[in-house]
Parts: sequence; structure tokens; C-alpha cells
Amino acid sequence: MKRITLTHIFSFILSWSSVSAQAKLDGQFFEYTTYYMSNIDLQTGVSDVPFFRHRIYSDKYPVFVKVWFRASILSPALNINTRTTLIELEMDPVEIKESVVIDNRNFSTVTSTLLDEANPPNIISVNIQPKASMKISEFESMISNLLVTGQLAPGEYRFELKLYSGSSEADLSLSDQDSKSMIVESPSGINLESPGGALADTSFNVVYTTYPIFNWSKGSCRNCETYIRVAEFKVGYHSSTEEAIRDERMLPFNQSDLWMKLDDVSTYQYPISGARNLEYGKIYVWQIKTRIPTTSGMKDEVSSIYSFKIANPSQSTTPATEDLILEQLRQAIGDDQFNAIFGPGSALEGFKSTGNISLNNTNIDKNTLQQILSQLAKKNLTINSVKVD
Repeated sequence: MKRITLTHIFSFILSWSSVSAQAKLDGQFFEYTTYYMSNIDLQTGVSDVPFFRHRIYSDKYPVFVKVWFRASILSPALNINTRTTLIELEMDPVEIKESVVIDNRNFSTVTSTLLDEANPPNIISVNIQPKASMKISEFESMISNLLVTGQLAPGEYRFELKLYSGSSEADLSLSDQDSKSMIVESPSGINLESPGGALADTSFNVVYTTYPIFNWSKGSCRNCETYIRVAEFKVGYHSSTEEAIRDERMLPFNQSDLWMKLDDVSTYQYPISGARNLEYGKIYVWQIKTRIPTTSGMKDEVSSIYSFKIANPSQSTTPATEDLILEQLRQAIGDDQFNAIFGPGSALEGFKSTGNISLNNTNIDKNTLQQILSQLAKKNLTINSVKVD
């Protein structure tokens, strides 16, 4: 019968104690909407903005650690259709006596020392080597794109961080890891949708409420801030919409504020309070701004300026308004289809509106109808079929 001695027990306890000294990661990756390559050196990993920041800690010191980092890309825009390494870095094993913060700004091939969080801090000599990088042909394609745009090409970028630790250099094992996948898209700008359009077309861009609903699209705008401003265009006083939008504003109410910040939305109804009242018969201009987080700080993108006129709904049954509705409909569906439905000899020749408008058996107002017709005219909506009862 085999006997277990105290020596065996102590050896087992010491072995178990050594294995239990494992390091962990605590931190995050930072996400931006736009990545400017002036902030990143793909050959050394040197950068001047934070991409990741993690703290390496352990319940027991000293402990040996090794850190591995990789950035990879999948970008059909660059004909990179399989995941490809941009840069892969690995730090040689080192012994740490206290927690250490690693930041991409101190994790590159030019990094020679790190400081731990002891008081006073200990200096840790490190050696970080490149393990892999992308092919020359793919790198040149990316550089060509960067020279044109200054930004990372559209695609999916993945950042991975792995931590190996153990009681000695010989018994390191994977003890923690973190990763983040980010989609980079080419900004498509802000497109205003309704109400309004060019200043010359305000006879067409009419709304029938003093609380209009503003609609726009922001394209690829992750984690961005959105702002709006509305102003009156005074005929005979303002020479351009740009002059009007910078003059006295209806929204925001406080004239010391150039813009009013919104939630992350693409539609907004003019507020009942906190803004100056809009009036019938007047022309107004509006504009949207987004602030996009980039690796070079916040970048402002500003939309074009749309103009619209507010008509009194109590006068909406006048012949002039009826002509306006039909003209809006003509522009929305095109001359050929309009003439086939409303022209001489058609089923609706001499059509006169009753003022009752419904959509899918639900009553809607003229403002909603105008927005639908505007979307049709701009080809944002299409008509599948027309039925005349």
C-alpha cells in the first residue's frame, strides 16, 4: 500500500498555491465612429489616442505575465474578404509585484518600460515584438485608401487582447482575454427629408401646423450627438437661408445657444414649450448638426438648410390650396400617371377634395399627406399600385 507522507502533502499544497496565482484583466476598448490613420502606426503599433486600457491584477504577487494583442480587418471595400491581421504584438514574460495598467499608447514595439501601481512604483523592463502583419499588397491597398480619405477603410475591425500568467515563465497559461469588434463605415452625411426644401420651392413645401415634425437621416453615425436649429426667413430682410439661420432663432429659445441638443433621434416635433411660437403665413428654415466621435476628437457635420412655409389650415379648402394639393400630387406621381388619373376623360376628371384624408382607414391631416407626397417626389417612397373607387 502506497503511503502519503507530509512531504507529498506540502508539495501538493505548494504546487496548488503556485497554480492559483493567476492574473486577470479589468478594462475596456474604446469605440469611435471614424478612425484617422494619422493617429496609428500600423508597423509599430504606436498611437496617440486610447483604443484600449486594461489593468492587470492578481490576488497573489509576484506573478509572471505575458500580453498578446492583435488588430484584424475584414473589408470587402479593400478586397479583403477573409479576416486579415493588421498588426500582432506580443510582450515577453515579465514578473510583476503589483497591478499594472496597459494602454495601447504604452504597448508598442518602441515601449521598453512599464510602471506598476506600487507606492513608489516599480519599473518593469519589457520587450514587445511584432508577431505578424498584413501582406504588402493589402497594406499598399489600405495606404492608397488612407491617402485619399485619411481614414480607415470601411469594414469590420476586431481588437483582441489575451493575458497569460503563472508562477514562472515556464508554466504560463491563458488566464483572461477581452475583444471588441467595430464596424467602420464611410460617413454618408445628414440628409434632410421633411418638411421643406429649397427656398424657391416654399409654395410647394407647405405645412398646415405650427408644430411641424422634422425628419432626417444621419447615415452611419454611431455614438454621435444630434442638434437642431430653426429660424424665420424674413422676406426682404434676409438675403439667404444661411443668413436667416444665423440670425434670431426660434429654436433654441436662448439666443446665446446656436443649437439645441436632441437625443439620438432622426425625427423631432417642434415643441409646445421652450421655443418661440411659429406663425401662419411665415417662412422658416431649419438645419441639423451631428458631432461624431473620431480618433482626432469630436467632428461636426452640418446638413443643408431646408425652407418651408406654414399655411393656415382654416383656409385649406380654398381653390388655391386645392391647386397646391393637385400640384404636389403631380410632382409625386409624375405627369403621365397624373394625367391618366385626373386628366381629361379620366375617372377623376374635375376632382375636388372633400378635405377628408385617410391612410389605411385612418384619418390623417394635410401635413402628414404633404410629407408622404414629398417622400414620393424625392423617390424615397414608391407606389406599387393605384386603385380608384
